[in-house]
Amino acid sequence: MKIAVVGSGGWGTALALLLLDNGHDVTMWSFDEREVETLRKTHENPLLKGVAIPKELKLTTDIGCVGGKGLVVFATPSFAVRQTAKKAAPHIDAGTLLVTVSKGIEKGTSLRLSQVIDEETGHKFDIVALSGPSHAEEVGRRIPTGVVAASVNKKAAEAVQDIFMNPRFRVYSSP
Repeated sequence: MKIAVVGSGGWGTALALLLLDNGHDVTMWSFDEREVETLRKTHENPLLKGVAIPKELKLTTDIGCVGGKGLVVFATPSFAVRQTAKKAAPHIDAGTLLVTVSKGIEKGTSLRLSQVIDEETGHKFDIVALSGPSHAEEVGRRIPTGVVAASVNKKAAEAVQDIFMNPRFRVYSSP
């Protein structure tokens, strides 16, 4: 499956690597061209020291990278979710499954980040929240981890479960 990970911090990078390991075609987006150049040059995210970034992981600053993807993972900090979803929305194709892995709630509205993404993408997509007692460093280093894929759409949660799960990353679906 073609997947875009929107956000190149530690968590976005760790999940992009996990999805690559699972055999997916992954593009990771960053808002910062300097960060992309650093990742390309060093093949390492400074937030995940010692975790190699393979050449197969595509890196870009073009938010249009979300187009033509079967899955888009929002991995930005919570304060940037709304603006990033708004920028990405015009490029996301109908039928794309959206996943939020950002933690927290939106300041000022107290909305869950899945609700923020839903608002900014026009209430047109299935959205799954993937969360759990996990750390980017552990996932990046391939240490066994368990998380939950939650959505009001059971089939969407189960699809995310299938896409992310592997022997070291256990995903449980929940309504």
